[in-house]
Amino acid sequence: MSSRSYYDVLEIEETASDAEIKRAYRRLARLHHPDKNPAGAELFKEISHAYDTLSDPGRRAAYDQFGHGGAADGAYDGFDMGGMDDGFFGEHAFGGYGPPPPPPAETHPLAVTLEDLFRGKKVRVKLVRSAICRQCKGVGGKRSALRECFACHGKGFRISARQVAPGLFSQAQLQCTACRGSGKVVPESGRCRKCKGAGAVDEKDSVELSVEPGMADGQRITLRGRGDQRPGQDPQDLVFVLRQEAHGTFRRVGDDLSVRAQIDLAEALGGFSRVLLTHIDGRQLEVSHRSGVLQPGDVLCIRGEGMPQEKRPRSRGDLFVVLDILFPDRGWRPDPALGALLPRAAQDAAPGRPHSPASVVVGRPISSDAYKRRMPEQPRRAHDT
Repeated sequence: MSSRSYYDVLEIEETASDAEIKRAYRRLARLHHPDKNPAGAELFKEISHAYDTLSDPGRRAAYDQFGHGGAADGAYDGFDMGGMDDGFFGEHAFGGYGPPPPPPAETHPLAVTLEDLFRGKKVRVKLVRSAICRQCKGVGGKRSALRECFACHGKGFRISARQVAPGLFSQAQLQCTACRGSGKVVPESGRCRKCKGAGAVDEKDSVELSVEPGMADGQRITLRGRGDQRPGQDPQDLVFVLRQEAHGTFRRVGDDLSVRAQIDLAEALGGFSRVLLTHIDGRQLEVSHRSGVLQPGDVLCIRGEGMPQEKRPRSRGDLFVVLDILFPDRGWRPDPALGALLPRAAQDAAPGRPHSPASVVVGRPISSDAYKRRMPEQPRRAHDT
């Protein structure tokens, strides 16, 4: 099918009357009919298609508005009451209707690290947004070419109804998608060359975001009116949702942090005071512990060294240090005198029966993997739970 305008195909003006359309069709049909001109078969089809469209008022209006491939066979799906009397139910029937809702916010994810959320950060984001066409001021073409929208009859909205119960309907006022709420449309021949009749064009833009110390994963940063804008609508809000990347060392819960650190056996038994870890902001923390024996998995709480609180950066949560205790290598041979210094709690608690003979055996260490191969875990039976 040719991309020529149907008016060009019939060699008429866009303001042609129904009678002029019919006369043009008859003249061209006689000239290019395949019976008289076999070489003009394809052109005859094009002439017939153009006439079929322009001779029907509804299809002509749709073509004038949408051009080739437009919604000539119906602009809306569902039960559309755009052509019915506005007072069918009454303005306030079943809740009534009001002005169209504001456009939804435009949402984008923003990847951040735990360091960003701890220290704060300025982020510049480049994006492409829809803006009102400066050439036609959002009209879509020449103002002199504007015509009343056939879909909403120039109102800029349509009334949609749906049945909520037998004999009971609810209605809502929806912005007309054909004219985008303006009530006017621009024929194809009069459309703006820059925006192609859309009234808006894509343009490059950039925005600066402020990630404040203490913000959290999933938190939203909203920029009012910095999103896409369509003719007849307020610009959308631009929303960025923080998505924290996993951290290799620290874990965050609310305003608190946790981290694992290693101490050796001597420190677990006798205490220590040394640089134990490097914090998120690069500071080295010297931790002191002198009160009692530490066991694997014990936790030290350091007050005020957690995450800063949003809008109160001087107030912080707590830092929990989970301890892993490093034991000596298997080849280490302790001084026998060390045994006399250490408590014998396990030996004192060993099971035994007075005056019962004991068998002397030798225990050889094996790896945990070798043990799991020899003694795999069995699934628990129902009566064991």
